[in-house]
Amino acid sequence: MSPGKVEVEAKDLDGLFDRTAAPTYPHTGPMLNRTVAKFLVDSVREQRRTPEIEVTVALRCPPLSAEEEASSRAQMSSFFANEAELAQLDLRVNRTEGLGSLRFAVPLVVLAGLVAGALYVNLGTSSAVDYLTALAYLVFITIVWVMLWDPIEKLLFDSYFIRLQSRALRKLAVAKVAFSYRSAPPRP
Repeated sequence: MSPGKVEVEAKDLDGLFDRTAAPTYPHTGPMLNRTVAKFLVDSVREQRRTPEIEVTVALRCPPLSAEEEASSRAQMSSFFANEAELAQLDLRVNRTEGLGSLRFAVPLVVLAGLVAGALYVNLGTSSAVDYLTALAYLVFITIVWVMLWDPIEKLLFDSYFIRLQSRALRKLAVAKVAFSYRSAPPRP
C-alpha cells in the first residue's frame, strides 16, 4: 500500500511554528502552530488505513538551507512524538477513570436492579399504587443506565478516539517531511 500524502502550506517557518509561545511540557523546542498541527493530525486520521505518511510543507518564501530544513524536520518529529506520548498518557488515565467509575457503579447498579426487580414483580394493572410503582421502577432503571454510562463511554467510546489520535501522532512523528517552495502570490 502506498503512503498517505498530506500537504500543508505556510508563508514561511513562522507560519509553521509558533515561536512566540513558550514551549509547554514535554516540548522543549518551538511549538508547531496549533492550526497546522490539528490539520496534519486530522488529515492523517482521515487516512488511517495507510501504514505511513509523507508530509509536504509548501512554503512561500526563499528556499531554506539544508540545516534549516533538517532542524524543522527534527522539531516536527519531536513535537509529534511528544504529543503521541501525551495521548498515551491520556489513554491510561481514561482507562483508570473508567475502571474506577465501573467499580463505583457496579454495586449501585446491582442494588438499583434488585429494587427495580422487586418493583416490577409488584406491578398490577390500573390503580394509583401501580402507577407509582411503575414510575419508581422506571426511575431505578434510569439510575442503572446513568451509573453505567460513564464507564461505558470511557472504556469503549473515548478510548477508541484517543487511540486513533495516538496512531496519527506516531505516524506523524516518523513521517517523511519534504519541503517545497512556491513564489508568493502577487499582491492585488
